[in-house]
Formats: sequence, C-alpha cells, structure tokens
Amino acid sequence: MIVITRNGETTVLTGWREWVVKIVIFLAAILLFAVMAFLMFGLAVTIGAIALVLIPAAIVVGLFATIFGKRV
Repeated sequence: MIVITRNGETTVLTGWREWVVKIVIFLAAILLFAVMAFLMFGLAVTIGAIALVLIPAAIVVGLFATIFGKRV
C-alpha cells in the first residue's frame, strides 16, 4: 500500500497500480545506479590513462634535469 498526501488530500495506491509504481521506481533507481557506475568507470579509466602518460613523462623530465642540470 502506497499512501500519498498532497494539499491535505490523501491518495492510497493498492493492487496493480501499486505494483506499477514500485516497478517504475525500481527501474529508475537501477538506471540511476547504472549511469553513476558508467560515469565512475569512465572517470577511473581517464585518470588511469592520464597517469600512464604523466608519470613516465615526469620521470624522464626528472632524469634530464638531473643529467643536464647546473651543478652548484
């Protein structure tokens, strides 16, 4: 049983209408979770790809700075 109160008026959903509302809410929640998982996976892949490029580049720049750096 789903009870909805709006503007002082109460509506009660039972039977097949209740099932339809519950299924719609469930599917909306599943869709929301799927979108969030897709976004998090995309973010993780992007950060991983950037790290795979930037970390070796930083190491190479550090080595060149060590080799060609001015000694005091």
